[in-house]
Amino acid sequence: MPFVHLSGTTIYFEQTGTGRDLLIISGTGSDLRLPRLPTPQIDESFKVLRYDHRGLGQSSADDNPISMANFADDAAGLLSGLNIAEIDVIGISFGGMVAQHLAIRHPNLIRKLVLACTSPGGETYSSADLLQLMNLPLEERQKAWLEMYDTRYQSGSTGKQFVYLLEKLITRNSSMFPNEAPEGLMRQITARSSHDLSGDLRKISHQCLVVGGRYDGIAPPENLRYLSNNLQNSELRFFEGGHSFLWEDESAWKSISAFLAEDAGTL
Repeated sequence: MPFVHLSGTTIYFEQTGTGRDLLIISGTGSDLRLPRLPTPQIDESFKVLRYDHRGLGQSSADDNPISMANFADDAAGLLSGLNIAEIDVIGISFGGMVAQHLAIRHPNLIRKLVLACTSPGGETYSSADLLQLMNLPLEERQKAWLEMYDTRYQSGSTGKQFVYLLEKLITRNSSMFPNEAPEGLMRQITARSSHDLSGDLRKISHQCLVVGGRYDGIAPPENLRYLSNNLQNSELRFFEGGHSFLWEDESAWKSISAFLAEDAGTL
């Protein structure tokens, strides 16, 4: 089994494909054992590294408190353990928060940076408060989550957007929204709630692409605009969809792949 042993955790990882190294940092509650949609523009062009965050999936965690710095250092430790000196990074949702901390704490490890459906934090530009969400009764929690996931969602309505498929999955499978979240997930959500780099974004000098969904209520468009406006070297693009715009708008991954391929002799 592919593991890297770090302080306070053993990180499970997977590498697929060939080409230039690319790290994808995933979101809240992610687990590599769960099925995921293919991303052919990425999987066919890069050597993709994915991993389970500490305390989630097949990665362990000790009993010490977990911070956003820990999550960023885990990514850096994984790269060191695999002898990767520089890599392109895509951070998705919570993974985008981790990627921001990684870029500040370990800037030399990153060549290009993609921040997807994520937030800089702080009082004004924080992502959705998942700690507060977890305190709601189950049905209220499900409804609130769907309303944040895609602002086009209306309870009791039907539509073609992905959020309505998600609604069906949630109502049919209670394990997707259990009454009590696993310890690893709660510790991740707790660390997430303290994320605030809103005043430190100027420290990130990498060439960066900020992308998001026009109807995302978890990482709303104003958060992405703030991110892009305060990074040293950034461009911003919006796509059709909510928090899952990467799989709703087929042009999203194409745009990300093209951004990463620039100046790499692969265009």
